[in-house]
Amino acid sequence: MKQLLGVALMLFLPLALTAESHHMKFVQSGEFASFFSQPDPLTSVSLTVSRSSSTTGGSSANLNYSSFSVAPDFNSETFVQIVAEIPPSAFTGQSTKDLVLNLDTSTLDPTTTVNESCTVDLTTFTETCSPGPLGLIHLEFHENGIQRTQVLDFDEVITNGSNITHIHQTSDNSTANMNGSIFGVPFSTTNATVGVNFGTTMEFTKTGHGHDHGDHDHHGNGKGHGHH
Repeated sequence: MKQLLGVALMLFLPLALTAESHHMKFVQSGEFASFFSQPDPLTSVSLTVSRSSSTTGGSSANLNYSSFSVAPDFNSETFVQIVAEIPPSAFTGQSTKDLVLNLDTSTLDPTTTVNESCTVDLTTFTETCSPGPLGLIHLEFHENGIQRTQVLDFDEVITNGSNITHIHQTSDNSTANMNGSIFGVPFSTTNATVGVNFGTTMEFTKTGHGHDHGDHDHHGNGKGHGHH
């Protein structure tokens, strides 16, 4: 999976205590769309939206958004993570040919949402977190079929600070054109991904305490395009 330098730096930091535990699990069945962007060597953005059901309700959709940036002086790094159950009406389209995400993060239910921005001081090795960004995400995905892949059995665990995301994926994927904006910042690519999940699971856990970050593990065939 595509990862930024900042992620690698985080793996070995003993971080400060965090306030609250949170756990969500989504069963992703149906259409999804995702993209990864690295505007410069010190910044990356990734987003996945998928139709799903969850432990907190019935049929829905879910969002997994993350961004990383490393300060030019390399003294700190900041990551934003949003994991949320979103209204089905926010993710529209009858097939992978044309899918649209239109979401205002200020309207998300805080009981089914994690939205935080955390900065790691690389000199003191402490993590400080605050509420994440609120605003509009509007992205349009149009399948182009340049490359098609099948993900037969992909398993991955990602640890960012006190956030742990476990993905187990089976899906059919295709490349797509994508354009739109996130919190007012424009994005465009011809190498986004659209596809259909078959009982894929995405489980998110925010631990209630800091821990050693030498446990960033990847397992599987490396083709989990639907998530990063």
